[in-house]
Amino acid sequence: MGVLAVVTRRVLALVALSLLLAGCASRERRYAEANEQGLAAAGFQKRIADTPAKMAHLQSLIQRKILVYKVRERLVYVWADATLCQCLYIGNEAQYQEYAKLAMDQALARERRTAAEENEAAGLFSETWGPDY
Repeated sequence: MGVLAVVTRRVLALVALSLLLAGCASRERRYAEANEQGLAAAGFQKRIADTPAKMAHLQSLIQRKILVYKVRERLVYVWADATLCQCLYIGNEAQYQEYAKLAMDQALARERRTAAEENEAAGLFSETWGPDY
C-alpha cells in the first residue's frame, strides 16, 4: 500500500470522526436548548456565570441534570450548563412541578405523533398490499 493510500485513509477516517463528533455535538446542543426552553417556560431564572468564581462553581456542578438542594430550609432546583450557555437555571418546587408537567405534555405529544404516523403507515401498507398480506 502506497503512502498516498495511507494518507487518504487517515484523512477519510478523520473526516468521518469529525462528522460523527459534529452530529453528537449538534444533538447535545438541541437537547440543552430544549431543556433551557422548558426551564424558562416553567419560570426558572437563568443566571449567567459572568465571573471566574461563578464559572468555577458552575463547572463543579453536575451538568445538564436537574438537581435539588436544600437552602435555608427550602428546596432549590438547579440545572447547570458550563459548556453551552455557561449558565444555570434555578427554580423552586412550583417551577419544578411546572417543568415536569411541560415535559410530560411534550412526551405525550411525541407519543401521539408517533402513533399517528404508525397508523398512517399501516394504512398505506394495507392499501398497497391488500388486506391478506
